[in-house]
Amino acid sequence: MQQKIRWGLLGAGNILYRWMKGARQAEDMEIVAVSSRTKVRAQQMAETFQIPEALTYEELIARKDIDIVYIPVPHPAHKALAIMAMNAGKAVLVEKPAGINARELDEMVACAKENGVFFMEAVWTRFFPLIEQLRPYFSEDGIGEVRAISTNFSYRTEDPSSRLFDLERAGGGLLDTGVYNLHFNHMILGKNPVRLMGIASMNTDEMHLPVDEQAAYIAQYDRGELGMMCSAVRTDMIDTAYIYGTKGHMILPRFWKPTKAQIVIGEKTELLESPVSQRIPGIEDEGYQYELRHVNECLREGKTESPVMTWQASHDILSQCDELRRQWGLVYPQEKRGE
Repeated sequence: MQQKIRWGLLGAGNILYRWMKGARQAEDMEIVAVSSRTKVRAQQMAETFQIPEALTYEELIARKDIDIVYIPVPHPAHKALAIMAMNAGKAVLVEKPAGINARELDEMVACAKENGVFFMEAVWTRFFPLIEQLRPYFSEDGIGEVRAISTNFSYRTEDPSSRLFDLERAGGGLLDTGVYNLHFNHMILGKNPVRLMGIASMNTDEMHLPVDEQAAYIAQYDRGELGMMCSAVRTDMIDTAYIYGTKGHMILPRFWKPTKAQIVIGEKTELLESPVSQRIPGIEDEGYQYELRHVNECLREGKTESPVMTWQASHDILSQCDELRRQWGLVYPQEKRGE
């Protein structure tokens, strides 16, 4: 049996309640330790998930028995933790978005290159088996040439203390859910738009939020293809993707963690289903193990960059976010301070 990849959790964000379910389904990894800004929080997570040790950030990074760290903390803290880990020789999987802008991503990539370590943004959608099963349908024998994609990913948050409402924590819909829309278009079309236009609602309801409460944007590509997208933290929308081709169309419910697709070509309708595999019964996980197995494979093969979630793709999407925020006049405090 091959040796397991040893992971450390460089942060203890709430996403761990979902992520750890996938980690338990991955047979080729073990979680060695968890860390947080406070030892109390790290100890709480260690007890919750039966992780052997609770450490400080510095203690975890110094450990020789950890191959890679996963960073599940608010967006503005990603860069500093990732660079600290990579400078210590650790591989890094950082939760999406990798940074609050493309410049931060580029700094992290430069650090990965300098230290010769693996670095990847955690965009789990790209690793679901269903995505590869759809590829043959993007052809003349399938739905033909893709002409338009429609996606919405949003929800309504009521908690006034939520990080999603806090500009200092890069809140708003774009970096939390909107990046899924942009990554999905990039994944299906394999290219960047030549035009990207959007409009955001800010400070428009009783909460007077300084972030993008909701937004709509359209991307146009070099052959005229259109991507029509919405994201929000104050409006709940149906998270179904529609992909329209010259000969048919696809419908993907919950496109950001896709397990089924309806494919309509003329009079024929086909249903593809790829439920999340369960190695350990009784743990109802969402599919993080697909991404984690890929990362483990990259590490075993000595890769520093994923061939699926490339550094260029991460840069492309954050650049698109930067452009939309430029149009909206949305600047994060860290950017104003030059951090």
